[in-house]
Amino acid sequence: MNVIVIANPCMVDNESNIINQLFESGLDIFHLRKDSYTRAHYNQLISEIDEAYHSRIALHDYHELAGDFGINRLHYKEAHRKQLQEAKTMLNFNDTVLSTSIHQLEDINNLQEFDYAFFGPVFNSISKPGYAGVLNRDFILPQRLNNTKLIALGGIDDKNAEALSLMGFDGVAVLGFIWNDPSKAISNFKRIQER
Repeated sequence: MNVIVIANPCMVDNESNIINQLFESGLDIFHLRKDSYTRAHYNQLISEIDEAYHSRIALHDYHELAGDFGINRLHYKEAHRKQLQEAKTMLNFNDTVLSTSIHQLEDINNLQEFDYAFFGPVFNSISKPGYAGVLNRDFILPQRLNNTKLIALGGIDDKNAEALSLMGFDGVAVLGFIWNDPSKAISNFKRIQER
């Protein structure tokens, strides 16, 4: 199963080294989402990540940095995605991998331009206590009308990741399981990767 790691929204000591180690351990995609970071902060963090991994970083903000670093993955939050779709400006992203987030499963059928979408919280959030999951253990995804992959997000750890594959998800995105204890980020990633 494809495992995506999302950045901790807060600053983490030694963060770029941990991200490089995650990539060295087999991480496919890293989503850089830090709502409180400035463009300069984004620039600095990306600069500290090994250039060999830049093509595997997805930017949530400051998309204009993509050209500076050879990044071809852009993420659009739900509200921004809807504005782009209404303006019909999604047609100019030939070689760009596009991702977005949805909160209603039926929205997956309206995402022809997107390669994948996050859906969640599937389980009770690890990083946001009180943010309750929306799926039960016997849930099965309905058939989709397009090829947009659906990535489960929220409350995912090494104990429940395998269940998401059985539900029909194409991958998982993790945040709290990796970053709640940065000293265990690499070992926790390896544990979830084995599922």
